[in-house]
Amino acid sequence: MPVPGVDGVARCVPCYLAAQVPCARCGTTARAERHWPEGPVCLSCVDAVRLTHEHCHRCGQLAGAFRREPAGPLCPDCAGVTFSYRCPTCGAMGRLLRGQCLPCTARQDLIEVFTQPDGQSAAWLAPLAELLENYDNPYSLCLYLRRPGGQLIRRMVTGELACSHEALDELRQTTAVQHLRGLLVLAEILEPREEELAQLTRDVQTLLARVTAPQDKTILARYVRWHLMPLAHQRAEQDTNFTYYQREHLGRKLDAARLLLSYLRTRGISLAALTQPVVDRWLIRNRPRQRYARPFLLWAATNGLAPAHVAIGTSAHTGNREIMSETDRVLLAVTLETDDTLALTDRVAGCLVLQYGQSCWRLVNLTVDDVLAHPDEPGILGLQLGRDPLWLRPRLSALLHQLVTHRRPLAGALRHRPTPYLFPGLRHDRPMASATLQTRLRKLGVPSARTARNGAWLSLVGSVHWKMLADLLGVADTTASTWHRENGGDRASYVASRLRQGQSMAGPE
Repeated sequence: MPVPGVDGVARCVPCYLAAQVPCARCGTTARAERHWPEGPVCLSCVDAVRLTHEHCHRCGQLAGAFRREPAGPLCPDCAGVTFSYRCPTCGAMGRLLRGQCLPCTARQDLIEVFTQPDGQSAAWLAPLAELLENYDNPYSLCLYLRRPGGQLIRRMVTGELACSHEALDELRQTTAVQHLRGLLVLAEILEPREEELAQLTRDVQTLLARVTAPQDKTILARYVRWHLMPLAHQRAEQDTNFTYYQREHLGRKLDAARLLLSYLRTRGISLAALTQPVVDRWLIRNRPRQRYARPFLLWAATNGLAPAHVAIGTSAHTGNREIMSETDRVLLAVTLETDDTLALTDRVAGCLVLQYGQSCWRLVNLTVDDVLAHPDEPGILGLQLGRDPLWLRPRLSALLHQLVTHRRPLAGALRHRPTPYLFPGLRHDRPMASATLQTRLRKLGVPSARTARNGAWLSLVGSVHWKMLADLLGVADTTASTWHRENGGDRASYVASRLRQGQSMAGPE
């Protein structure tokens, strides 16, 4: 049935509710949250009444100030307006969700999710329920419980899904599955494990399932067992954790080996009868996979599976020397230092990339132990990136101090957990993924972390000697020296500068 609007145009009920109309109180054009006697009212004005609690001059009860009269504020009941803003469960006044305030609604949803079909609470998931109670925003908890994460918990409560790593591994590895796995580990329901190594195992099984020839599958399985997996475990022990990029790199090696064996199979050539011309013809068609197939052929030759005289040469790898404009880089750095509307994490990370050429991988692994306070200049902070401390500019020092004080994990249920990382991820014991940080910086106007770093390095080597720069920023001397040469200098200039310094000091004062 058409409903006449305030502009006289008849609309159906959905269009009438969704129409953008001027608010009768503030005049803002927006969707009408309520239709009061004076006309349509926007959500901001409704919240102003809902959150402004004063004693009504007629009935004397504490309620929202619907209207102010010469005698005092007037509550909605005395004004004759039906306006639900008081929770019937706890009596709190504010925005209601499904008839209750947000904390009560979240508490009720939490009880419903963890209740079994027989009416009993799932005792084995009680630590997870206690963890979810710590969500800092009840509305966020309500959304999570009604989305895929909450649906997975319901399946565990009913017994449809087993509460184990193996059961979660059989599901499609979405963000909801990975997040729930992290919560179960934090609640000490599941044992912690190296997730990227487990994902590498799943990737290997998926790839081997695509191989139909039994002999090729046997060779690839041996390659995985005796070369790729030991390499993955070695890197996991050497580094803080086995990263996503390392897993992708090993996966590309295995895929290149599969493609090479498939190429040989279609031509009726065994790996033991491989010749150099055949390898060269395959490389012409698969030039990007040259660096990934070479380790497989070396491994096969070492183990007697391929001829020793057949080889794949090392591919020429040149770094990306694309440079961000100096003007754009400086202006964006100033914007990040001064714009308080941007996220604090992005501002600090962006300044460190734009000004000091730091990589996102290096930034996400920084901890509070890497932050130093200047002994002589109060308020100045520094970072221990290399052998010598790097003291930051005053404005960046102030931002870093705020980050150290207010950093929190990204997951709502873990905001109360202390974290050692300057850029924490979803979990308090893991840093943010470097790919996530790069995506966030790209939204701020940084074309790419590599391009911004190149511009910063070219500027730094023009004002600070490469050797000092290597000690301050914690990079290899060869990297700093390479950028020094890119800027028009050479390594001999360091010796010449020291000789000139010695001669000037030896002269009369």
